[in-house]
Amino acid sequence: MTKTTIFKIAGMMILAFSLISCNGLKKMAKNYDSVSYEVNPEVLEAHGGVVNFTVTGTIPPKFFNKKAAALIQPTIQYDGGELELTPMMLIGENVEGEGTRVNYTNGGTFTYKGTFGFIPEMKASELMVSAVAFMPKTAVSAGMTLEDAMKMRKATNLGEEKIADGVIATSMRLEIGNEVTELTQAGGEQVDDQYAVELMSIAPHGYEKVTIVSEEAVIYYQKNKHNYNTNLEWNKKNDVTAQLEKLNNFVRQGWEVKDIQIDGWASPEGEETFNEGLSEKRSNTANDVVYNHFKKLVREKNSVVKFQNPKDLNLKKIGHGPDWNGFLTAVEKSSIQDKRPILNVIKSSAPEKREEEIRNMINIYPELEESILPSLRRATIKVSSFEPKKTDEEIARLATTSPGDLSEAELLYAATLTKDWNIKYNIYKSASKNFPNSYKGFNNAGYMALKLGKTDEAVEYLSKAEKLNKNSGEIANNLGVAYAINNDFVKAESSWLNANKMGVDNNYNLAMVDIKGGKYDAAIKKMSGVKCNYNAGLAYLLSGNNSAATQQLECARKNAATYYLMAVAGARTNNEAMMLSNLEKAIAADKKYKTCATVDREFLGYYENEGFKNVVK
Repeated sequence: MTKTTIFKIAGMMILAFSLISCNGLKKMAKNYDSVSYEVNPEVLEAHGGVVNFTVTGTIPPKFFNKKAAALIQPTIQYDGGELELTPMMLIGENVEGEGTRVNYTNGGTFTYKGTFGFIPEMKASELMVSAVAFMPKTAVSAGMTLEDAMKMRKATNLGEEKIADGVIATSMRLEIGNEVTELTQAGGEQVDDQYAVELMSIAPHGYEKVTIVSEEAVIYYQKNKHNYNTNLEWNKKNDVTAQLEKLNNFVRQGWEVKDIQIDGWASPEGEETFNEGLSEKRSNTANDVVYNHFKKLVREKNSVVKFQNPKDLNLKKIGHGPDWNGFLTAVEKSSIQDKRPILNVIKSSAPEKREEEIRNMINIYPELEESILPSLRRATIKVSSFEPKKTDEEIARLATTSPGDLSEAELLYAATLTKDWNIKYNIYKSASKNFPNSYKGFNNAGYMALKLGKTDEAVEYLSKAEKLNKNSGEIANNLGVAYAINNDFVKAESSWLNANKMGVDNNYNLAMVDIKGGKYDAAIKKMSGVKCNYNAGLAYLLSGNNSAATQQLECARKNAATYYLMAVAGARTNNEAMMLSNLEKAIAADKKYKTCATVDREFLGYYENEGFKNVVK
């Protein structure tokens, strides 16, 4: 055989191989529609801002050329853009390199797990796959791109097809406004307060409608005596005369006297029965002192006291007998060197022996008679009066006309006397101006700004409040709400966790973070006990518990968002009547839901439904 003949035969073999290879790829392209794709879920769905899906591909027998490779490129296509996902490489039996190997004779299956971040434009999108087959000369790499594959030897475009619709974005329908800014149900019906959830925290006003103020005086008595002796050493030492005059001045103010309590006591070294009577006599003496003093107050010029006769006052006098607790406390606080043995003896002695033990110890420890027992021979006079208060009407009027005439507590309290949110807001703003060193006015102004939908103003007020009080859980919680309204759930979660550590019960708020992050079971657990609530219904719906979701939504505050979510629940349970009626109500309450519904893949199965088309037309 000549060299020329050998070259001819070799050329023919190369040509034959090329034709076979080329025909093999054409055959794959021709029969590509026999390759099937199954996507789970059938309609792509976003959770926690991410879309996860699995594609299972099935390749029929005698389809995949032994010497071929194929790159499959998944792409999310939507109006205005597309997102190429990580491609997948398939390789024939005789191909070296990275990829999922496919048997020519038997065919096979492959699995592709995809994930991508969701953006709102993807609500109306399609998952497409493009495939390119080629005959590699060398080992293939799994990192190859579609463009790389198209440049390979004998590259053949197998085609492009849609394998799934996307993207259901119901997980993005978290509604903070439902609990912050919404006052009433559709038609003006007030939502049942027992089901309302308070996301925010208001600083307490601290105002008391009734404040009891008291003043005291103590009269001391000589041992075994009950007469009032101004010259007694203990009365002089404690300036009882000044105490009584202070008591008189307290009553002179003219405040309404609530009651007068007089308690008589005896030192415990005397006989029990004698001490009982002595303490009662001492309370009677103190009563006489009070009567005589207050009788003079009535007769004083320009007197403003509210009583005409001291006997008309609510006066209670009690003789308590020996003051054992007072004795033990006084000894405990004293500088007596051997006070521990004294206390032990008294505490361990039988009741009938304690007086005798004290008398014995007085001989050993004269300090008892000098500094302990005299302080127990006394009567305490306590006068309690009602502090005068402005009427609610006066407080409400001054809050809007002359807020500077009110105390901080009164001004903050005034905001509770109106249901008008704008008036409340102005009152809290006045509190922040009149009491700039207190966080309360700033916090509460921020609270009301959020109620009114003025988020930027709220952040401004709350930030000032935080500077004044960094340890306030109320402020941290409210800032979290502001961040969440601005869709910054990273900051919101940080603030809410901080507030929670400071004692604020904000599990509902933290549950919204869980919903946002796709942790629906955790959210449901945090919302335990919450009823008739939109977000609780959303959590149940996203977790797959359609029945519990419907139960929550049926009695939740009715507005466009609630009706729309109920329509979604109807679509998920194939309840066409429920879906259509609620969708119609949602659109009637807010026209934007008409556009939402026409692209929402929750209603994909109803796009050609006449009832659906009539509702959204």
